[in-house]
Amino acid sequence: MATLPPPPFGINLDDDRRASIMVTSIVTWCLAVLVVGLRIVSRRLKNIDLWIDDWLIIAALIPSCAHVFGMGVYAVSRGLGRHVWAGPPDARYAWAVGLFIAELGYFVTIACVKWSILAFYYRSFKIRSSVKLPIFTLAVIVLMWAVGVILVTILQCQPTNAWWERFNPTHPLQPDQYKCTVDSVKFFYGNAIPTIVTDILILVLPLPYITKLQLPRGQKWALAGIFLVGLFVTIVSIVRLHYLLQGNLTSPDITWNFVNIALWSVVEGNTAIFCACLPFLRPILSKFTFGIFSLSSLPSKKQPSSGTRGTLRMSHYQKDGPRPWQGDSRFVTTTSHSRAYSITHTRETDEHPFAQLTDDGSEHSIPIKERQDDSQIELGNVSPVRGPVEPNGIVVTREFHLQHQEVQHQDV
Repeated sequence: MATLPPPPFGINLDDDRRASIMVTSIVTWCLAVLVVGLRIVSRRLKNIDLWIDDWLIIAALIPSCAHVFGMGVYAVSRGLGRHVWAGPPDARYAWAVGLFIAELGYFVTIACVKWSILAFYYRSFKIRSSVKLPIFTLAVIVLMWAVGVILVTILQCQPTNAWWERFNPTHPLQPDQYKCTVDSVKFFYGNAIPTIVTDILILVLPLPYITKLQLPRGQKWALAGIFLVGLFVTIVSIVRLHYLLQGNLTSPDITWNFVNIALWSVVEGNTAIFCACLPFLRPILSKFTFGIFSLSSLPSKKQPSSGTRGTLRMSHYQKDGPRPWQGDSRFVTTTSHSRAYSITHTRETDEHPFAQLTDDGSEHSIPIKERQDDSQIELGNVSPVRGPVEPNGIVVTREFHLQHQEVQHQDV
């Protein structure tokens, strides 16, 4: 296996694509690290603790780094990106080692990103029982895919190290010393196609629920656009599959024929991390762009009147009395020229992140909760703090107006 045939006629042994592989690998991984860091900062700006989806995307950076090291650093340093006849004697050996590391890193990266997105969906839409089944179904499918491709990668040759030791330039394994029963071409197809299918299913999963959100049409389109940014990852996956179909993986010149596959595999993994973090960057972008990226700046049918200082009015109603509002469990109010802060701070888990933003890009809202005295807290509309104090009320003129009203129960 270590003996090479002579180079074909007309081949240019000076061809070199090592720089493009290394630069693309390192730059895309650094961008992935950057957006993950910005995602964490955005969560801290909203004073929200990290949740499962955040930890999964952080975890994806580790196997992604292994992928970049295997293909973009180690294999490139030993000849990947040049014709095998122009590289060092151990070029194919280094390619096989780098590919083994990169495959495992790629599979774990893609699985972590998909699980992170699904966990984000669950956190966002878990109040709707209809979304739980498709989320768990896709999560199990991704798990089964990841376990399957990892096992095939490890067990494709017996013993496992035969995958690269057969290319050892000094002491290669002889054909009777190992057995490799997996067709590498079919295996690449088998792991690429399910990735594309699950990408598409994950993309379309939240769209029916976004249309039901109590948001203006402009904000719904913005949210849908943020999710559809993930379509770029699906396009990258399709491009990678295209090069898999066109690449000659049985040729001795594997260090040259595998370049495009290696490039697009690295781009796919790092781009997936990048796009999975985009929906969480609004707070930090709004903070440093003075609200330009805030969804609340989008046009809607109902705009708050300018020139008034917004306040929040809280009313206390007995459970037996009339309840003016029995709608959704969360309602967000925003103002154009003031920042209305919620009484209950959003340090709790951000269970429903789709809400209008204040001018500084942070989200503030008050959940409706039942109290032990059979009463209910109801969030009123924004109203100006200009006028006399209402009876039985306390007005905090700085931010909100708190009104306490007792409703007597009358027997009929």
